[in-house]
Amino acid sequence: MPSAGFSLSIPLPFKPEEIPVFSVIRIPVVLLGQAVFKRFAVISHVAKHAYALKTTSRTESFDQNPERLKEVVVYEAGECPLFTKRTLIDPRNQFPISYGTLIQHHRKGSFEHFGILPADFRQRLVNVIKASKVIEPNRRQRLLAQLNGLL
Repeated sequence: MPSAGFSLSIPLPFKPEEIPVFSVIRIPVVLLGQAVFKRFAVISHVAKHAYALKTTSRTESFDQNPERLKEVVVYEAGECPLFTKRTLIDPRNQFPISYGTLIQHHRKGSFEHFGILPADFRQRLVNVIKASKVIEPNRRQRLLAQLNGLL
């Protein structure tokens, strides 16, 4: 018989390897000596790292070049509940984030998980990777292998 006001549950430890692929997370990164919170789309887990693509709502340079715009995944404002502004995800802007770093941010309260990107994200990302004229062939292969769970 449960007691009122008492919880028998114990918080589970944070396990970065269990962050679902295609999750949007936010952690602080240091840019020009300042810690700034940035959002990332996790695309794979390899060798105790979450590989993630940095997202950006600063779209001006892409908007001025229609060819560059074809090489990124675009979410218009309101199209995806994870982004309130027009947001781009560029497959060339990949970062390996160590599990240790994610655990530290979680312990400090500076890790946020916003949710998982829409079901069509993977295919949209594959399409822009294949269409890219600037991603080197070996990097393209690695990105596609990551998305196919081969790494």
